[in-house]
Amino acid sequence: MAIDFYKLGKQSGAKTAEGQQSGFQSLVSSATKPIEDMLANSKAATAALTAAMPAGVPIEKVPEELRSQVTNFLTENKKSYTDATKVIASGINPQSDRYKNAVETINKVNIRFENLSGNLENIALKRQAALDDPSYSNFTTDEDATTFNNLANGSLYTTMTVNEDGSFNYVDARNESKKFSEFKINKTGYLGQQAYLAMVEANAKYKLQNRTFVPWEKMLENQTMQVDVLFNKLGPTGVLDYAFSDNQFIEDYAKTKKTTVNDLRKLPEGVAEEYKKYNLLKLKEEYEAAQNFYDPNSGFTKTGLELQAKKKQEKDAFLKLFPSKKVKEAPQEMIKYLNNKTANTRDFAFSGIPGSQVGSLKDENGNDLPIGFYIRKIVIGEDQTETAKWELIQEGFKLTWPRLENYLNYDLIALN
Repeated sequence: MAIDFYKLGKQSGAKTAEGQQSGFQSLVSSATKPIEDMLANSKAATAALTAAMPAGVPIEKVPEELRSQVTNFLTENKKSYTDATKVIASGINPQSDRYKNAVETINKVNIRFENLSGNLENIALKRQAALDDPSYSNFTTDEDATTFNNLANGSLYTTMTVNEDGSFNYVDARNESKKFSEFKINKTGYLGQQAYLAMVEANAKYKLQNRTFVPWEKMLENQTMQVDVLFNKLGPTGVLDYAFSDNQFIEDYAKTKKTTVNDLRKLPEGVAEEYKKYNLLKLKEEYEAAQNFYDPNSGFTKTGLELQAKKKQEKDAFLKLFPSKKVKEAPQEMIKYLNNKTANTRDFAFSGIPGSQVGSLKDENGNDLPIGFYIRKIVIGEDQTETAKWELIQEGFKLTWPRLENYLNYDLIALN
């Protein structure tokens, strides 16, 4: 069985002389270069290689750079194997120490050959996987990313050495020798992002369908629990993958810690907890920006299928009257539409550019109000006197349906 592994050496030897750097190695392996430059060069080498071979990069189980080492490994172990078989064939007592040592040597050589074959195959498969999918998690250090790209473009072979047991070591970007079998690259999981978006959608739906206004403070306990469950499900590595995928958050957090993003990857202390707080902050912002089914400024609420039908009816009518290209062109028509739909229970007006035909609204001090749509609201002062004031609905000429519908009194609208 062991004899099958001898052909791995191919007896061809290596074309790169001992101590001489290959073209790839001289490009990317200098430990004196900043890690950012090493990573950029390694990525460029990988891109150049794949661009030059669009049909796929051929990968040998025993690459040229390792053939000399593999041949020497096989030759040395073959001699030990042959010497041991001669001892067994000599007819000595099977109970003797010499016989037992020979059997042990044969077993060790077989295991080494199997290890060598398995490790060479593992290297080839990992390189193929790196070429097939060059992506990796943003939590990956620049050093590991450099190793990953060196593996993909093949330059990592020139740093590899075969060990006595048939395994391989490689030299990383810090010029440190490490076991290749322990090298691992994580991919971006996206579970965190998907769960976050699902929470945003669920919160928006809840807010839209609720007949009463629910402030964020009453949502906070439940939202905190959901975020805790998500982070527990992701686990420590998954949480960091999720957090480091948020480039803006990580860059800002690194600045507050007065460190680099790459150093933060190596020592991510505090990242998980801060990102949990950040998730809750963004959920709050999304919730408060979501459309209300009930607008606390509106005073009009209604539930049931009839209301849903009215809302669809009015939305279709509005979009037919005011398609997007016409929204800015017809502010006066839109004011008429609003006042008609509210049956004068509310006053709406448009303030235009001073001196224009549209005219400008005035505040209580006689000053021109900025361009935009306004609603007249009754404000009760400290002395309990009521004063009518114009309140800006939305700046500029554009007033879209999601904002406008909060000001309609559906009790006064008939269902066609």
